[in-house]
Amino acid sequence: MTVKGHAVPNGTAATASPLADIPAKGPLGFATRALHVGSEPELSASSAVIPAIELSTTYSQSRAGVPHKGFEYTRSANPTRLALERVLASLEGADVLLDENLRRDGKLDDWEFGPAALAFSSGSAATATVVSGLAGNGGHVVSVGDVYGGTSRYMLRVAQVQQNVETTFVDMSYTNKEALAAEETEAEKLAREQEDDKVIVKRVQDAIRPNTKLIWAETPTNPLLSLVPIRLIAAVAKARGIPLVIDNTFASPYYQNPLLLGASVVVHSITKYINGHSDVLGGTIITADPVLLEKFRFLQNAHGAVPSPFDSWLIIRGIKTLSLRARQHGLNGLQIARYLQEVAIPAGLVRDVFYPGLKRPNETQGQARERSLAWEQLSDQSRKWATSLGFSKDSEGGFPSGGMVSFHIRSEKPADQEDASAAEKFLESLQVFALAESLGGVESLAELPLKMTHGGVAVERRRELGIDGELVRLSVGTEDVEDLLKDVERALKAAVKA
Repeated sequence: MTVKGHAVPNGTAATASPLADIPAKGPLGFATRALHVGSEPELSASSAVIPAIELSTTYSQSRAGVPHKGFEYTRSANPTRLALERVLASLEGADVLLDENLRRDGKLDDWEFGPAALAFSSGSAATATVVSGLAGNGGHVVSVGDVYGGTSRYMLRVAQVQQNVETTFVDMSYTNKEALAAEETEAEKLAREQEDDKVIVKRVQDAIRPNTKLIWAETPTNPLLSLVPIRLIAAVAKARGIPLVIDNTFASPYYQNPLLLGASVVVHSITKYINGHSDVLGGTIITADPVLLEKFRFLQNAHGAVPSPFDSWLIIRGIKTLSLRARQHGLNGLQIARYLQEVAIPAGLVRDVFYPGLKRPNETQGQARERSLAWEQLSDQSRKWATSLGFSKDSEGGFPSGGMVSFHIRSEKPADQEDASAAEKFLESLQVFALAESLGGVESLAELPLKMTHGGVAVERRRELGIDGELVRLSVGTEDVEDLLKDVERALKAAVKA
């Protein structure tokens, strides 16, 4: 792909591209793109292999109103941030899709609105830009029910109050709790799955109104790690002419690429897996739709919620090890999930476990379908890697699908919205896992959604979702897994009465 120049988003086109035309090098793998896109030595005055931190806030102009090299003010465009946006677009496959769309529309040579990704100062800033930009004033949003507390807060307490935007929350997951039939023909299985699909489609279609402006989904969801069938929901959205927005934070671009599955827009909290070191805030909007990209580019400049050059540089550095980190997160996460399922539940320490790739000994129809979906929605690079290690959709115990694990600890007050004593004792007994909010860093973290990330969600809503005093969410890091297993086991035994 030949990379074209970035726009000056105040409507003045740059006379010179801030990027030289870089010849395509052929299809590259995920890890290679993470290392090299945006860091090409030919973009550096000194041929450096690492992009510079461009701290200048303003740039010399050749003539009044004509930026000499395409940059005029760092809020509008900055070379370091541009390098970040290029690699983000590449990781989700959006750069290739945008190129195809621009060629189709005959706009490639005149494109002035930069890469298919836009960097923001936080994930919340990216979320606010998408919702406000698409829903406008008086619009309507259809959202997955199990959603990050900050997203719910913005929709219900900002967009609804200030923009008169209403949100309808919908369960988009496979919830069939019936046991799997001992023997089932392929035809019977296909018929059952088609009926399950119809249930989800009907839920979403029934929620859509004439003024619905977007469908929002997280997959996996936060904190219960349910999966949304992206292709299925994308078909519904496309038929209605509504953008489907996927928050891909929990999966990361390594494990899942929603744009390649039919989504219109992807958002991330870069703070989490993409940066991966718990040392910088950031967010991104990624889309290959030229109309949406132009809108978001304008809002990025108008709102001004952009990361600093130094933050952009830190994120670029973090991205270079994303594939290595994601693999270890997934292997460790699977081991923790299997311990909880195979040891802690029989021992009476835990009630249930949530992990997309987990294969349970006695799965319900919904659990089996979600595990199958987790495999189907794996990105090409993660499925290829998992297969090379001998994993498959039906591997004993499951397959690596990320580093997030949630479970309900066993206590004397199940489903209670006030008492979290057992969970709190568990969290306070951990020695390797840190009791902290956030996720996706190399270090392991544990939290209590009831009082932390989802404390602002209405009590009735939490009760419906199963967010109670027993629910614990783990962000499994890249430490030695033996240490993590011992830590979890020791803390469970300290917290749960025999």
